[in-house]
Amino acid sequence: MKTAGTGDERRGGDQYHRVFLFRGFLVSFFIFCPLLALLASSMPVHKDPSFSVRVNGAHGLDPMSGPVIRPGFNLTLRVDNNQDFTTCREEVTVTVFYGGAVVVGWADVPDFCVEKRSSAELSVPLSHADVVLTNELRRRMALELRSGELELGVEIRLVFPKGQIIPWEWGCYECHDSSSRQSFQLCRAKPEQGYVPCQRLLLI
Repeated sequence: MKTAGTGDERRGGDQYHRVFLFRGFLVSFFIFCPLLALLASSMPVHKDPSFSVRVNGAHGLDPMSGPVIRPGFNLTLRVDNNQDFTTCREEVTVTVFYGGAVVVGWADVPDFCVEKRSSAELSVPLSHADVVLTNELRRRMALELRSGELELGVEIRLVFPKGQIIPWEWGCYECHDSSSRQSFQLCRAKPEQGYVPCQRLLLI
């Protein structure tokens, strides 16, 4: 036989149960969130190193200046390592293009390492051997140089050293989901206009 008040008791029990679960959730939230924040703050920073280049002048472009038909300019490569560990690269090569297709210089860059949370500037003397420009192309480049519109494409190939220890590798965007140890940096720079940032291109 049902007694009066049984339904009220059941509703009261359900309400108490919901209040108990809600309080448990609040307690767990205020205990574990600070712990997770503390753990996250102690993890290494995984920002990829950033690369930028500067074109240090240009000469040998004016057809009226003499018989030289090879351009002359050099690069400076800057590496900013904002990670919490040293980063290294090897087998680094630089190729410079004009108009997206005409190779006007290249270089092999010595292997290098950059300490954690620091920067390095690397001088890159370019080779211009076998670079022969037509008079028309030199005139166009010289005109763009005088007007400040001469723009060069810079392609940088970099390789991760074998056995390089990368803490928390899952957070290294340059390494993640890549079957290759090499990556490319693509930049577009104008002579004597300071550093310009490069964009990363992964080989998958």
